[in-house]
Amino acid sequence: MTLLTALNDVQRMCSLPVTSAIVADGQETQNLLFALAKREAADLSRRHDWPALLRDNVFTATLASLQASGKPSNFDRMCPDTFWNRTTDRKISGPLTDKEWSAAYGFPITSSIQQYSRLRYNGLHIFPVPTVADTLAYEYVANTPVLDTNGSTYKTTWAADTDTFVLEEELLVLGVTWRFLKQKGLDYAEAMKDYELRVEGAIGAGRGQRTIYLATQDAGIMTVPIIPETGFGP
Repeated sequence: MTLLTALNDVQRMCSLPVTSAIVADGQETQNLLFALAKREAADLSRRHDWPALLRDNVFTATLASLQASGKPSNFDRMCPDTFWNRTTDRKISGPLTDKEWSAAYGFPITSSIQQYSRLRYNGLHIFPVPTVADTLAYEYVANTPVLDTNGSTYKTTWAADTDTFVLEEELLVLGVTWRFLKQKGLDYAEAMKDYELRVEGAIGAGRGQRTIYLATQDAGIMTVPIIPETGFGP
């Protein structure tokens, strides 16, 4: 479903004339729908760690606090507890708070088995400063919920009628619908309720759910290994 087909559905649901274009249409209603689609894409992508937006950042540590490849250009936020030094098989703790970061640099520590991370305005920092080029990796949420018509370029927002949504298209339709009704001063409570129920359902269905055993676990069921804060290889 493209931006055009999604917003055509919104037009039908709101009893609006169905147009052959949105972005280049120029009329007030189509301009509003376009702006609301941008808002919906941005808000929805930040609402949950959607599997479609999850990425891995694997990079080689530079011998400096600021890691040159530590923060990708499409970075929105880091997934908690996923930052590891794959060379030493140790978890990188953090992010450090303001006070912890200041205290860390106030201590005369130049090397430590344990590493810590900190996201600042200019990128990702590691403390203590790495002295070897280890392989570091973490999972993050990308800020690119829109796919260009070429099928390979991911973008932060809509730019053309032929762009597509990487999340569930129905959420875009329902999200823009209740936002349009609200913007026009119409009753939007039921439309927003339908949207919220659909979002919660999509969040629950987006990832596989583990089975929680309340009784003694059967011997034939494989147990999930316990992952320590710091791994120790042989």
